[in-house]
Amino acid sequence: MGNKKLSIRILFPLVMSISILLCMISCMVMFSHFLSGYFVEEAVGEIGKQKNSLAQGIEREIEEISDYTNAMYYQNIRSHDFQSDAFSDSLNDVIGNAPDRIHGIGLYDANGNCIWHSEKMSDMPAMGADWFVQARDSIEIVYFGSKELVFADVMKHAFQVSRHIEYVDQGIMKSGVLCVQYYTDPVETILNEYQNKRTEYCYLLDENNQLIYHPFMKAIQSDLYEEKTMEFVEECDNYLVKTYEDAKWVIEKQQIGYTGWKIIVVNSLANIRAENLSIYYMAWLMLFLVGIALIVLDILLFRNITDPVYQLMRTMKEFGKGNYQVKASEDGIGELKVLSEQFNHMADRLQKQMDEIRENETEKRKMEKKLLQSQINPHFLYNTLDSIIWMIQSGEYKGAEQMVSLLAKFFRTSLSQGKDMIPLEKELEHATSYLAIQNIRFKDKFEFCVHADQALLKYLCPKLSIQPLLENAIYHGMEGKFEDGEIHINVYEKENVIHIEVVDNGLGMTEEKIDYIMNNKVVSSKRGSGIGVRNVSERIKLIYGEEYGISITSELDEGTTATITIPKLEEIDEK
Repeated sequence: MGNKKLSIRILFPLVMSISILLCMISCMVMFSHFLSGYFVEEAVGEIGKQKNSLAQGIEREIEEISDYTNAMYYQNIRSHDFQSDAFSDSLNDVIGNAPDRIHGIGLYDANGNCIWHSEKMSDMPAMGADWFVQARDSIEIVYFGSKELVFADVMKHAFQVSRHIEYVDQGIMKSGVLCVQYYTDPVETILNEYQNKRTEYCYLLDENNQLIYHPFMKAIQSDLYEEKTMEFVEECDNYLVKTYEDAKWVIEKQQIGYTGWKIIVVNSLANIRAENLSIYYMAWLMLFLVGIALIVLDILLFRNITDPVYQLMRTMKEFGKGNYQVKASEDGIGELKVLSEQFNHMADRLQKQMDEIRENETEKRKMEKKLLQSQINPHFLYNTLDSIIWMIQSGEYKGAEQMVSLLAKFFRTSLSQGKDMIPLEKELEHATSYLAIQNIRFKDKFEFCVHADQALLKYLCPKLSIQPLLENAIYHGMEGKFEDGEIHINVYEKENVIHIEVVDNGLGMTEEKIDYIMNNKVVSSKRGSGIGVRNVSERIKLIYGEEYGISITSELDEGTTATITIPKLEEIDEK
């Protein structure tokens, strides 16, 4: 037995240790993945700031070129006649003043024919070229066209800027296109300064995804290098991670103003990880040390601490399920033993208190139901008997006989052999007797009718629940109405709930009056039964729950609708 106990004491810590190691390894993997994503986001954010600054620098350069082109147009081309020597001299001076900036200038008529060009510019027609067509059709807008690369010499290349112009030819204003080829040296300088700032390299594309600048441009032109990231440019919104050449690369894109140009920044994921390798090692070391500490703690404390805790947890779980007889084991040590004892004492006290609460709640509900039902004053009986006596004295024996019969039927239902719950059919008979009595008393001041779904008459409802609503309709709705009064009782089912409506066409009530009726338990009226509408609503809630009761809606001069909602029940415990 001793060896068996020893093997169990070793087995459980061993299993727990293996579990901790597996969890530790999983945590390392997940944490590494998390850190990788975090560092990528952090690198993207940092590079993004530099990228924005780079884009702004290039955009400023482009704006300078735009201003330079506009100045060339207004100060040189528009200022001289095309056929004059001053025209050519002026444009040659522009090139001579900026030899390191401008490669060449060309002027084209509306048909694309070259009408003037500088020494290094070609005189080939431009009719079919995109840059020409778009510039010609863009009035007063500088267009950075296709930016086709033009090699000025061995080391330099340029991009084209074109715009619509108007020039004077022998006194006649004509339309054409100005094409200026600018060296890319300023843009290259900006991009070269950006290289190796937390990035592998970056390059510049035009709106047609054609290269304007690339650090490996010479190799690309010689077919010695292929920029594979260009195929991902269109799907890149801000940045994306792609795998090619057995490596993962982070590709970022930045739009440059209105030109359609794009800066593409390329960085290797391995480069980003290498920058944060020390953080990876530190995180792994911390996780490893935590795992070892947990294993040692498990070996030392498993048997003496965890077993009593698990036993107490199982006991509490059973107690939570409603097994109040369960007891916690008191075999633990130190504070665990005290905890188990205190739990058992608490369970005993709680059991006693719950028994007392249930007993008190049952008695309370019995008293409330009886109290609410008993709040009937004798005024209705007195008023009815007075009416009977008056009718006998007036010789209206038939009417007196009818009223006596209705009154007997009314109180027969009211008593109902002491039952609080009666079939809906009986409750409607009681309500009909009440309306008939009141109609006789008030000299046919109103008409009434009952519309009830016959299938619902078998279900139980609280006794004397409809009559207070009828009383309210007569004394609050019909007051001041001299003729054509109507009261309807409608019984129907909606969403498996019985709805009992009392509808009148009386004068209606204000929100204040409805609030008074719903918040005064007893109606102190010598004309009515004395059962308050709120009393009935509370009885319903006590019997069925808070989702049921009475609601009242009313419009002035339109009438009032009071609705009782109860569930469909054929049997109910009236204890």
